[in-house]
Amino acid sequence: MSEGQNLAIANVILKDVYGDINEQINNATPALDGIKSTARNITQVGGLGVKFVAHVGRNTGIGARAEDEDLPEAGNQQYVDGQTGLKSFYGSVRLTGQVMAQASQNYQTFADVTAEEIERIRDDIAKDQNRQVFGDGTGTLASIAVAPSASTTVTMDVVKYLHVGMRVDVVDVSATGSSSTPTVLNTGGYLTITGINKTTKVVTFDSAVTAAVGDAIVRSNSTASSVVNNWRKEWTGFDAIVDDSSTLHGIDPATTPAWAAHLRDISSGGVAQQITEEDMIGLVTDIAEDGDKPDVIWTDHGSWNGYWKALEEKRRYVNKVDLDGGNRGLGFATMFGDLPFKADFDAPEGKMWFINSSKVNLNTNRGWEWIDEDGSKWKQVPRRDAFIAYLRNYSEISTYRRNTHGCITGIAPGV
Repeated sequence: MSEGQNLAIANVILKDVYGDINEQINNATPALDGIKSTARNITQVGGLGVKFVAHVGRNTGIGARAEDEDLPEAGNQQYVDGQTGLKSFYGSVRLTGQVMAQASQNYQTFADVTAEEIERIRDDIAKDQNRQVFGDGTGTLASIAVAPSASTTVTMDVVKYLHVGMRVDVVDVSATGSSSTPTVLNTGGYLTITGINKTTKVVTFDSAVTAAVGDAIVRSNSTASSVVNNWRKEWTGFDAIVDDSSTLHGIDPATTPAWAAHLRDISSGGVAQQITEEDMIGLVTDIAEDGDKPDVIWTDHGSWNGYWKALEEKRRYVNKVDLDGGNRGLGFATMFGDLPFKADFDAPEGKMWFINSSKVNLNTNRGWEWIDEDGSKWKQVPRRDAFIAYLRNYSEISTYRRNTHGCITGIAPGV
């Protein structure tokens, strides 16, 4: 059977065996539960991404007067325009020519191999995007905690987002600043992680690097002649959205104070402290004072255990709430109603996010899909008896009401 017929069968299998890859990727991303793509306050503008209008002030044309005094001057609601582009995401699956030949010789064997590869890439994409929900958009997986000097072993602040075999760059954060073009400290192409000590947080690379404390580790496909990595190309996650000073979607809270989220740092002298219900109720109250409230709390498992520890000291029961997917979980009671309280392995340590998911959008003009404009999902690798199928997605996370979110930092993990 000809190669063309093998490809035709392989394309059919890729569709029939796997089905709707976009739906399955989204279903495997728990932190996106409740964050739905919506048209409210959103206007699609093609390559420019999305534009929206944010309400940031009330009508000042009201007042009380004595008899025969001038009436209040007319006012109007205050709005500002926001805009954000869409980020580009990709994944790929590679099969050898021998495996591809089985498409015609042994349909089921080829289907089994293909299904295994697709399931793996689906899980990898879902896991990575779940991490990005909590990120700041820079693509930082870890920061250097102890400056290495021409060393292959480097101590990080966290290692849970890293894994052996991952290709990364070390970005000079000080030199790069806010630029989307990073200054990369490793030479000769990307570094490959060859070992991770989770206890000491020491990561081993295949090549030596010199860097400073605070420099960032990002995913990479850089070569000796070209820097290609994730720096400032990932979703604008909670760590960027839930902030009170940085510009977001083109709106600066310094000039638009209503465009500031609510933050509380409960650490003392730089030392993390046990979370209390008073801390949490205080933040929810601050948010509600601006006219709305969060509808879910996200945190890491250590901080979640810290809340359990606080409960043990005060009560013998807790509220339970229904969560998406038929699950039940811990609920946090406030005067504004119970909030679902969820722990996620991808959430950063020592932080508790109070999110109004109805004010967060996952904007996309198309879901995850195979690149097949040329009529085939499988592309031959140049000068190789091998084939690659590429996935793509254009999307971005945004909010049109920033002050309805909050975050508590400096939380000590529970035992």
